Amino acid sequence: MSPLARVMVSCALLVGSFFFLHLRSAGEVVPIRKPLDSFPTVLSDWQARQGTILEADIVNVLKVSDYVMRRYVDGAGDSVWLYVGYWATRRTGADIHSPKNCLPGGGWEPVEASRMPIVFPAPHAPITVNRYLIQKDREMQVVLYWYQSRGRVIAGEVAAKIALVRGAIAHNRTDGALVRVSSPVTGGVQETTDRLVKYVQILHPLLREYLPD
Repeated sequence: MSPLARVMVSCALLVGSFFFLHLRSAGEVVPIRKPLDSFPTVLSDWQARQGTILEADIVNVLKVSDYVMRRYVDGAGDSVWLYVGYWATRRTGADIHSPKNCLPGGGWEPVEASRMPIVFPAPHAPITVNRYLIQKDREMQVVLYWYQSRGRVIAGEVAAKIALVRGAIAHNRTDGALVRVSSPVTGGVQETTDRLVKYVQILHPLLREYLPD
């Protein structure tokens, strides 16, 4: 798809989203879930070492309903940052900000962008996530992220907006989440990516308890 076509599709989806999200006035019924601040601080060999509380003005801009932001460290001393942001509704103008837009705003420059599959032991199905290599001065990071809506993992921004419209029409739900994990490059880009994949293989099955299907 050409850049122009992507822009036209995105605009059409935004207009469609606005129309359908305001057309239905009945309250949304979202399944009960656990609060994200109760997410485990120990994930196998990974232990939480640092948590971040966002400033009120940032939360107001994001319009996020719940979130968790933590740094986990493994036995070798390598760090992984976890961010999960959850929006209970997006009828009030709240939208999930893509890391492709937010990270460059923080001074990080994109070096590489791709998608990659991550497999899990049975009975869990594989997922496809975005892989983003970024750089600021001499520091590099690998970022893996995806959108999650009603139990589905979605990599693409356009596909996530399509899922939002479908959810509003079929289920009267506009809730969704952004899941992002990142790590400074140590030992090489591939080694860092492999480390994040192993972390996601532990993380993802647990998210079903915190992000509603």
